[in-house]
Amino acid sequence: MQPLDDLRTETGSSNGEVRVCPSCGHVNPSDGSTRCNGCWLPLTGVGAVSQMEGEQMVQDLRQRRRRRMLLLRGVPSAVVVLLVIWGAAAFFNLGPRAPGASTNLTADLSSGAWAQGRRTAQNTAFTPNPAPVPGRVKWTFVTDEPLDSSPAVVDGLVYLTTGDGRVVALDRSTGQLAWEHRTGLVSSSTPVVAGDLIIAVFTPGLLVALDRETGAKRWEVDIDQPVLSSPIVAEGSLYFGAGDWKLHALDAATGEERWSFVTKDWIVSPVAYADGTVVVASQDSNVYVVDADSGRQRLMYSTGYQSFGGGPTIDGDTVYISSDKSWIWAIDRLARSYPGQRKFWRLKINLYVWQVISDKPTQPGGLWSKRVGGQVKGLLAVAHGTVYGTTERGQVFAHDADTGKKKWAAQLKVRISTSPSIAGNTVLVGTEEGKVFGLDAANGDVLWQFQAGTGEIVDSPVVAGDTMYVASVDGTLYAITGGN
Repeated sequence: MQPLDDLRTETGSSNGEVRVCPSCGHVNPSDGSTRCNGCWLPLTGVGAVSQMEGEQMVQDLRQRRRRRMLLLRGVPSAVVVLLVIWGAAAFFNLGPRAPGASTNLTADLSSGAWAQGRRTAQNTAFTPNPAPVPGRVKWTFVTDEPLDSSPAVVDGLVYLTTGDGRVVALDRSTGQLAWEHRTGLVSSSTPVVAGDLIIAVFTPGLLVALDRETGAKRWEVDIDQPVLSSPIVAEGSLYFGAGDWKLHALDAATGEERWSFVTKDWIVSPVAYADGTVVVASQDSNVYVVDADSGRQRLMYSTGYQSFGGGPTIDGDTVYISSDKSWIWAIDRLARSYPGQRKFWRLKINLYVWQVISDKPTQPGGLWSKRVGGQVKGLLAVAHGTVYGTTERGQVFAHDADTGKKKWAAQLKVRISTSPSIAGNTVLVGTEEGKVFGLDAANGDVLWQFQAGTGEIVDSPVVAGDTMYVASVDGTLYAITGGN
């Protein structure tokens, strides 16, 4: 095609009329020719105009062509700019914020309290309170159904969800019933105590907030989705995962939803919170770090085709997590995922597998990973610069939190049924036979063992004050203390 700027206008016909080619803009004499002299395309249907009108048409066509060229040249730049803006928005977490929490409610962290499932919002399962050397059962509280979760203990009351559909508050000294709230629904989670509220979650998806002194209902929300783990409360928000593949953030004081974040599979383990980030492990094999203000993803870390028996534990800037395939990981909580980075990482993995590149690709956030042998039970505990865990075949292990190097491993020759908890310098674990073991946190030596009932212990022992609390599937909560 002849460039418009180089067009030469041919002399018109004897009557002074011309025909302008709509394709190339060439001015042809109106002499009955059927094709354009410039591009040889048909002139069918092109009417004759005066010489002056033809020249004006050419000028108009030239201007349109120039505008079109400028626009086309600007498209790649515009696309790049939009991609940069989109990437910056994702990386720097720009955009509208979700509704903020109406209060700063946070679970009680005083040394004599155990106010939520793993005690801290980071799921460390550590209390500086030393564990008693068990000598006797101080009191028991008996129910008609198995107990699948440990209690929360704050001030003078012990709070427990039961298999027969109740939330109960017990006198801490005697075990006598102070109040109860009936829902008729089963629960496998520890309630959380924050401010003057106790919040309990029931397996079918009912959440109930009660006055912790009287049991009077404050609010109730039904998400109509299975909830299989204990919630946490931090900085005014209630966080938990559910069977709808979502991490939910509710206002702890009102029950109003702040935001929800969608993963790619069920969330069956507790989530963790630290410094404005929420960490969740989904059964899609990914660990997600989510901004607590906006509910938007900051990091996604893939563990491969691994499912999680337990959720994340946070210590400082590091997330620790285990799989049911005998692996444990340490992940940088502050690392960020870039848009498109995951696909690029997978491409590099394929190139590495096919030996196209020699260096094994790493994904953002990875610090270390270790295989410990045996199916890891539930969550890891962190204290004293050490990561503690258990396997169902009776191993208790300890790894350096910074390097992942094994410090010690103890074989109990029993089937362990709980995640570990740490009270002072003692590691506590429960077994299928109903025993609680206390191990030295420094070297793994067994310090003592105590038979707590006849049923399996399925949740970690908790320590508050001078008492250890153990929930058993024989339907009994045991309050155990030292002495005879």
